Amino acid sequence: MATVLDEIREVMEKRKTRIESLRQEIADIERDNEELEKTIADLLATFN
Repeated sequence: MATVLDEIREVMEKRKTRIESLRQEIADIERDNEELEKTIADLLATFN
């Protein structure tokens, strides 16, 4: 029983770490998108 609980804890820790990593990746992508949107808006403004 203790072994099973240890394995479950380990899996949950790995998932928690993975979730944190994915959240950071999402934040990075969102920031990149904001920068890209600004660049596009700036480029479009030069044509108007």
